[in-house]
Amino acid sequence: MPHGPFLIFDKSSLESLNLDEAVMLDNFYMSNITPLFFVECLADLEKAIRSNSTPEQLVGSLATRTPESQSCPNVHHTTILRGELAGRFDLKTVHGRVVLASGRHVQLGDKKGVIFEHSPEAEAVSRWSKREFLELERNIARQWRRALTGIDLKAMVQSVASALGPWRKPNSLQDARMMADTIIDNMDPEWLIRFGVNLLGAPEASEYVVNTWVQKRRPSLRDHLPYFVFMLTINIFFCLVLPTQLLSNVKPSHKVDLAYLYYLPFCSVFTSKDNFHAGIVPLFLSSEQTFVNGRELKEDLKRLVAHYEALPEDVLKTGLIHFAAYPPDDTGFLITRLWHKYLPGWRAARDMPKPVRDPEEEKRIVEEINRQTDSPELRPSDEQDIDKMDYATIRRMVHPQKGRWLRFSEEQIQRILEHEENKI
Repeated sequence: MPHGPFLIFDKSSLESLNLDEAVMLDNFYMSNITPLFFVECLADLEKAIRSNSTPEQLVGSLATRTPESQSCPNVHHTTILRGELAGRFDLKTVHGRVVLASGRHVQLGDKKGVIFEHSPEAEAVSRWSKREFLELERNIARQWRRALTGIDLKAMVQSVASALGPWRKPNSLQDARMMADTIIDNMDPEWLIRFGVNLLGAPEASEYVVNTWVQKRRPSLRDHLPYFVFMLTINIFFCLVLPTQLLSNVKPSHKVDLAYLYYLPFCSVFTSKDNFHAGIVPLFLSSEQTFVNGRELKEDLKRLVAHYEALPEDVLKTGLIHFAAYPPDDTGFLITRLWHKYLPGWRAARDMPKPVRDPEEEKRIVEEINRQTDSPELRPSDEQDIDKMDYATIRRMVHPQKGRWLRFSEEQIQRILEHEENKI
């Protein structure tokens, strides 16, 4: 079973955590790391800061706290949008979980599988934690800050308002959300497709998308292009509220904050300390999703640290994978309530009798897993349906010890180190 609900966090939530709390986050949640998070981190390289630390030290510290054990970078939202417009992406098949980049499809004997290699993003974060930054990344950081300062929100609002025609001003954020839905549902669908793909940066797809929609007998856009409609609704909402006083101190960076909402379909829980997110994100969540204020998240992680550090030393030496494989029973913990909501069978799984460990069988399983990912006998496979595959492997770069916590037992860590030495 998945080891925790899928979580999306922004930079404001993660930078409020100390290292021990960040490890607890990584232990109990499956983190979906959006491309925006990486870009926000890079942007900090170009910031003028009032601190004794350098920008490199601050970004490195944040990278050290970034989840690694149970995290995956999500595909960029523009790639997902273009995939849906081309008929290659179905939102229903991935709702509530991370969208991974295509893996390497392989076959070993009669077994077929897919291997997701170390992502460039994960490798970058690993370097950043060691204060190593490529010049390419520094250039991206400079370009990002220039792009932010160049955003003309007023011009964007005027352009959208001119295209949509006269609409009344919303009297609340909730009202603006409903107005955005009303606009989507009442404008001519063909016009809306052309307007939307242009607004969202994919004008080249306009004719193909319209023709496909017509060939399929003009179905509801909410059913035919749900992700397109979701993104378009967010943009219309923003343009409706910007001319009002419903959002205070609006600045170009809020367009970046808003872009985090494009990834909401790919998580169960979203967390942020940012007031902008606190006011807007809940309006775009489904009834099955949860918004957690970053302050509440930190307080819960702080309590978890206190709960587990009180365990006897011999228990702590068994590693988080053993003594914190599941959250505490106490529903006073936020994480316990979230596991109950999204993984209701976790207590039954926890209470199942544990099989007697056979070291030789464990060794055989590890060798088989390694063979399925590293064997020179691997050959390419043309199987694309993951439901027909025998296995899927995600490679991760994980520190066996982080902060005060051992992730694995001392014996397991020693075997890992020996395995790595034998590969050299």
